[in-house]
Amino acid sequence: MGRDGDEARAVLRGGDAALVAQVRRLAELAGVPLAVAAPDDPAPGAALVLSADGAPGRLSVRADPAASAGPADGAPAVVALPAEAEALLDLLVAAGSRQRARVVGVLGAHGGAGASVLAAALARAVVATGAAAALVDLDPAGGLDVLLGLEHDPGQRWGDLDGEHALLPQPLALALPDWHLVRVLSGDRRGGPPEEAVARSAVRALGQGHDVLVLDLPRQVLAAGPHRERWLGWCADVVLVARSGVRGAAAAMAAAPALTAHTRPHLVVRGGEPTVAEELAAAAGLDLAAHMREERALPAGIEHGVAPGDQRRGHLRATARALLDRLGVGR
Repeated sequence: MGRDGDEARAVLRGGDAALVAQVRRLAELAGVPLAVAAPDDPAPGAALVLSADGAPGRLSVRADPAASAGPADGAPAVVALPAEAEALLDLLVAAGSRQRARVVGVLGAHGGAGASVLAAALARAVVATGAAAALVDLDPAGGLDVLLGLEHDPGQRWGDLDGEHALLPQPLALALPDWHLVRVLSGDRRGGPPEEAVARSAVRALGQGHDVLVLDLPRQVLAAGPHRERWLGWCADVVLVARSGVRGAAAAMAAAPALTAHTRPHLVVRGGEPTVAEELAAAAGLDLAAHMREERALPAGIEHGVAPGDQRRGHLRATARALLDRLGVGR
């Protein structure tokens, strides 16, 4: 393949001139170096290897998850051009660079745990360190924009991305609302994330363009099925939020097996005494990352436009900073 092939992020093996021209155009659009190799060349090392399989326009796909941005579990095994050009463009964008961001998921063990508030405060604490952060609302019902007071701010939401399968990092980030220097992708009255390919492409693009990516995870990830496989695989760490008490303890214990099987879970317990939080964590078999005292003025403050993290001496802000130190995030 020569020197250019050794540096390429994507390789096309074989293919006639017309097929090569189609793939080159898509690679140029994605900004990805493409090398063309003979069909009998040794298997090249690249983030994405495309091989002509003999049928007109058909390419078999081999994506290296260690060299691409994000999990490769959703990558198709075969693409056919020109009909599936958008799917190939998405693969090329993924191959363009490695995942840059440290991805942290935040999840409520039960309703009312306060996971979205903590996710927002955590992202805001990241940018206070000088790192670039994005916050993504993965709740199918949406609603993070209202919590943050962004519902009337310009910028794209999930509903605006429907049908966009190959999202590029910088254009996407610049199209989103800016909340205290955090780029926010949330739902609105149209709902949350659209089809899987669009959501995966958006999360991957934001991961390529930021230092830290905070995912406000839906509780569906705790049930076996596509949500768990789709999102927990992105997260280096997941912060599980539970309230002190019987309900919180039962929910944390139920959530622990799913989380420990896919990622590194950390427990935040809200309310109660520190000793009770330690007992709850021990019963669930989870690392107690923080005990957060109740911030009684916060719910009323949010109703009156106080954003998560606004209160400089509040327990929410202190917990977010402690989590950054605990996780080694934003340094």
